[in-house]
Amino acid sequence: MLVYFALFAVSCVVLLAAAIVRPRLIYEYPYFMAAAFTAFILPQAYALYRDLWGGIYLPTALLMCFLCLACCWLGYQRRPHPGLLEKLNIPIDAARFLQGGIVLVLIGWYFTYKLGTLSEEESANMMTGIPTVYQFFAGLDYPGFAICFYCALKRRWIIAWLATVAAAVIPMQAALFYGRREPTVLFLLSVALGIYFIKGKAAPRWAILAAIMAAMLAIPSTSEYRQLAKEDPLKALRAINFKEQFQEALDPNAISELKNATAVIAATEATGDYEFGAGYWNQIVFRFVPAQLLGQDFKNALMIGGEQRDMSDFVENVFGFGLPVGLTVTGMGDSFNEFGYLGCLFFAALGYLFKTLWAAANRPNGTMAQILYIQVTTSAMRAATHQTIDFLPGFIYSVIFIGAIAFYATERGVFTAPFSRVHSPSQLLSK
Repeated sequence: MLVYFALFAVSCVVLLAAAIVRPRLIYEYPYFMAAAFTAFILPQAYALYRDLWGGIYLPTALLMCFLCLACCWLGYQRRPHPGLLEKLNIPIDAARFLQGGIVLVLIGWYFTYKLGTLSEEESANMMTGIPTVYQFFAGLDYPGFAICFYCALKRRWIIAWLATVAAAVIPMQAALFYGRREPTVLFLLSVALGIYFIKGKAAPRWAILAAIMAAMLAIPSTSEYRQLAKEDPLKALRAINFKEQFQEALDPNAISELKNATAVIAATEATGDYEFGAGYWNQIVFRFVPAQLLGQDFKNALMIGGEQRDMSDFVENVFGFGLPVGLTVTGMGDSFNEFGYLGCLFFAALGYLFKTLWAAANRPNGTMAQILYIQVTTSAMRAATHQTIDFLPGFIYSVIFIGAIAFYATERGVFTAPFSRVHSPSQLLSK
């Protein structure tokens, strides 16, 4: 057991040390995943190891932590996919690209407004009904922000900066008043990666280290912050004792996502009831097939097994207790539920994908790849901290909308090429 925990902890330290030595590495898949594992999973793994929580299934959980992180690095060692590199090599007309970004921001703003008009009863359950439709389109503000910020940095258009400021309102509101972790990270990465891709400037070493330590301390305090921040975020920050919250998270009786993962692993091993990939397909159906239009029966009919597996019910059927509400099962838990130990290969597959995206983003005409890369980094982190089945829907979502904007903005022949070098707002608006 000590060996598995030590392997996991050392892997986190080694990958982060490499990123500290060469700061630009933090933007590449194995290293930002190591940051996510370190800030979110490692403290929980230490608490489980120290208290021997999970009994005979704890070694399996700790081994999965190591295998998943190791696969992040192993999958990244392959050469980029040449065919995909070519498909992502798209010459983009910056003016049209900005226009598309502004459209995404406007859509995001409108549906965020619609979310705010929901009644308390409707907004109580954001996972079903019309709120899911509003959330689906409200999320377009984030790629819209990335596109507008990219154009503002690259072309320095006033209209691009104005659109960037407008687009930034929603993620800043989500971060400050609602304590939403993923939108906060996506917003910060959009800024950091945008600066890196356009200016070639990586975050300083101290900022990388400070961000990881701050995330490690802040994550256990998220729930309390959300309760206090709606009225006054600054007052909430002053009221929270982050050190105390972190220590409480390490308490043997504290609930945690990795405990959930261990319970799911235990239930899966005890029953041998693996999903063999069904969860990935079912999550795509859940995200993209609207029951409001096609009916719940039709939606369920598309799912393998007729419905999604509820992990809490699954654990309760085996052991007689459910999982705490509001916590995830982590990528270690759900990938093991799909394929056992081989579930870690999901992270290797992501490594291969991200190696290709990174190579495409750093080539000439890599604009679309850069924006796509920015958007899916948090989806990859979410695969570790929440569940792997969330990645494919998030990736497809980004490909659809960013791809549509890139198609609209693609330079088309010699007649349109001159217009791609627009340098003034008046020329931009005339397109």
